[in-house]
Amino acid sequence: MLFRMESNFRLRAYAMGTIFFVLMTLILIRYAWISFFPTNLRLRLVNTGTKQFESSITIEQSRATIVDRYGRILSMSVPSTSIFLLPKRMPKNEEIMKKVADQIGISFEDMASFAKEKKNFVWLERHLSSDQMQKIGSLHRWQDFIGTLEEPKRVYPEKDIAAQLIGIVGSDGNGLEGVEKIYNSMLNTKPIKAQVMKDARGQLVITSPSQAGRPEPTTPNLKLSLDLIIQEFTQNALRAGVLHAKAESGSAIVMDVQTNEILAMASYPSYDLNTPPENDVEARRFHPIMDAIEVGSVVKPMWIAKALDLGVITPQTQVFAENGEMSLPGGKIHDTHKHGLLTPEEVLKFSSNIGAYKVVQKMGRDEFYKAFLAIGFDKVPGTGLPGEWGGHVQASDDWREMRFANMAFGQGFAISPLQLIHGFSTVVGGGMMRNLSLLKADPNAQEQTGSHRYVAAETSKTLAHMLESVVEEDGGTGAPARIPGVLVAGKTGTAQVWSSVTHSYSERTPVFEGTFPADNPKIAIVVVLNKAGVRPAYGGPLAGPVFAEIGKKIVDYLNVRGIYSIPAYENSYLQKKNKILHSESNTPRDKEDDSSNEDF
Repeated sequence: MLFRMESNFRLRAYAMGTIFFVLMTLILIRYAWISFFPTNLRLRLVNTGTKQFESSITIEQSRATIVDRYGRILSMSVPSTSIFLLPKRMPKNEEIMKKVADQIGISFEDMASFAKEKKNFVWLERHLSSDQMQKIGSLHRWQDFIGTLEEPKRVYPEKDIAAQLIGIVGSDGNGLEGVEKIYNSMLNTKPIKAQVMKDARGQLVITSPSQAGRPEPTTPNLKLSLDLIIQEFTQNALRAGVLHAKAESGSAIVMDVQTNEILAMASYPSYDLNTPPENDVEARRFHPIMDAIEVGSVVKPMWIAKALDLGVITPQTQVFAENGEMSLPGGKIHDTHKHGLLTPEEVLKFSSNIGAYKVVQKMGRDEFYKAFLAIGFDKVPGTGLPGEWGGHVQASDDWREMRFANMAFGQGFAISPLQLIHGFSTVVGGGMMRNLSLLKADPNAQEQTGSHRYVAAETSKTLAHMLESVVEEDGGTGAPARIPGVLVAGKTGTAQVWSSVTHSYSERTPVFEGTFPADNPKIAIVVVLNKAGVRPAYGGPLAGPVFAEIGKKIVDYLNVRGIYSIPAYENSYLQKKNKILHSESNTPRDKEDDSSNEDF
């Protein structure tokens, strides 16, 4: 009996296995028939699948936030709505198309042109705010061929503050200008692939791969060296200075001379980053890095510092300024006032072209050329910003004597305002030529690679002391740049600009560079007013007050916050003058008007 039951079970198992095998074989044959042979059924199934799957798209995720050195937001991404169209599903009815175009706010011609598109997917409008979507209203009745998608939109809370520096982002989520462009890879997060499908009810839905739903690691903020408050001070003062001087445009840069961090970099005119002008090239031009100008006398401190460092002159050396005129092969060079013997400090104070030339003569052409290269006037400053001017100069063997003389007082070569402040910060900030930084420096970081010493620290200190007289003493060309209660060192200049109208150097660009406190430099500022419309267009009376306005506000701001402690320095120039008057033992020197004794 037991044997008969076991035999029965075995027969049943064999029967079930045979049935299962036959069914699986039939299923596989059917699958192969549908998949690989062009039958009518296969075509119907493919068409049904095509109707279900409409398109695949790439969705950009939120970019990292850009902040200033203290975490204040300069650029961020917020949610926005974009509207898309499936051209192959558009109805042929023109009346419907006109209604759709009317509701969304695009022309009927544009709407009709989409019907000719071979693509499965077309964007109609992108990055719309909730207010804009409210005005458009519900698109539900057009759901067969129109849908919406949430995308990140780049916004700029401070509008026009540091506009050209920060830059803008394109509709594809990539940076087009400024910091947004040069740090694009750091700011961007990985995009995700999504599919536009139709659900069981026939409505358009966006589906994405399973990994896209997983939380992404938080992208760290990009922290710039910029200080938003100082940037605002700088931008406002520059705007007022450009308007007062009736200039075409302007630049102003503020730098920490100890770290070479850029605290502010302003360009005028500017624009609102949230509504960038498409056709206004001038508004989008970043003057501090793009303008190439013959800056004039503001380069004299770089050469005098180097001559002191080489030992070819001392602070007591005197050069004869030829009473204001000196003949050279090929022409003459001039000073605006007659001077006899001048010390290096007096060459700077009175901005003597002849004195500067005689100093670089003592250096010799080869050493002067080396100094030119060492101070970075022949290469880009290295921020990576698009359009950064690099400069160029011929080798010293090709110089005629007149060119050699002109270069001593800032003519015959062109540099940008950024190159100028880089060089100036070097000679007053300890003599070390460091790389510029747009990012907040790490206080624990080691000395940058590529840094080199331009002059000794003691030479730098001596040079800064000499530049005090330009601002703080009577007769100095930089008197309008004085900051009450702060010891300032600086230099004036007036760049000559070629005019295509007069075919001569008839245009003038006032320039001022300065640092404070002069006895322990911490902050350097450069101001450039391109093609001033008022005369005389000297750096002292036009660019100097812009420097003073920025400097006053920075001093108050830094002292209040406890960032720096800048000791009060009360009326230094008056104190020195009183000592001279009481001693009565000095020989009176020429007294020039502060606003008219500046040389080019």
